[in-house]
Amino acid sequence: MSSGNAPAGAASVGPFCMCSDNLGCLIFGIPKAHWQPTRLNEVVTTPWCSPSLGGIKLQDTLTGLGYNNTEEDNPTAFYQYHYFAYPIMTMLDMLVMPSCGDGYVDFDLMYLSEVDPLWNDDLMSLMLNPEAIVFGNPAAIAWCITDCVLTTADMQQEEFYGCLGCDGLLYPLTGNINPQPDPVAGSSLITQRVLASLHRKGLAKKTIGEDAMCKPEYFPTIPRSQYRFSMLYPVPEASSEPVSIVNPSTDGTNAGSAGGEQEVYDQCCHPMGMSTSRWCTPTGGRTRPGMDSAYVYLIWNYRDCCIISSGE
Repeated sequence: MSSGNAPAGAASVGPFCMCSDNLGCLIFGIPKAHWQPTRLNEVVTTPWCSPSLGGIKLQDTLTGLGYNNTEEDNPTAFYQYHYFAYPIMTMLDMLVMPSCGDGYVDFDLMYLSEVDPLWNDDLMSLMLNPEAIVFGNPAAIAWCITDCVLTTADMQQEEFYGCLGCDGLLYPLTGNINPQPDPVAGSSLITQRVLASLHRKGLAKKTIGEDAMCKPEYFPTIPRSQYRFSMLYPVPEASSEPVSIVNPSTDGTNAGSAGGEQEVYDQCCHPMGMSTSRWCTPTGGRTRPGMDSAYVYLIWNYRDCCIISSGE
């Protein structure tokens, strides 16, 4: 039983599934796969400021102040983030299946970058992510261009685990972006880095595939096809007219772009790394120039699970 289109890496469809109980005995169940919104991520330049909580500041300090420099000669940025549990379908009693839940039943703050000493230090972040040295080279950038084109065509593949589509480069897993000509693509890039960082720390789990049907499993990098994004603030996602998308540059300075002619993406949520020229630009950019320095994304999660008779 499946709800929505299955992404790459999803479990195969079958009439039955099996899981082991605490004693190691096999229990038969019914496979279920679906997309559901589960998390919120705020990307901000003002530390401790939370748009999702009405714009309040969680602490009265500017330590770790970010910036968003869109000048042509120096397009760099640094963002903080706040990661929330947002199991809206459970909160509304729309989908209550213990076998497919993650234990969260309410809106809850899960992680803040302001308290993470690795978030603002590219060199220190190498302690948890030494593979950044491998992916930070021209060959990796050329490899990721293919991922940009495939993701924009809604054909995301798990093989490009070291890429972030058209948004930019996965590494370093910090709040520093260089270059960042497009703030919307930059905020999407940060949200992808957040998920990658939380997966490495074991604070986010893989919920897609045969091995994750009985219990979400640890996965050291981000299973990209498992997630989709929907911008909530400052301009919620909406449909629009087709638009021509410009070609990507090989040096990574043309963030949010993919080659070819594509139709505007008018679904509720888009694949991570899809060109902003397809889901953002046609509606005016989803940001108000000179006004917005904070962005909020609703994170959709694909869940493969096995519904067993005991409901455990």
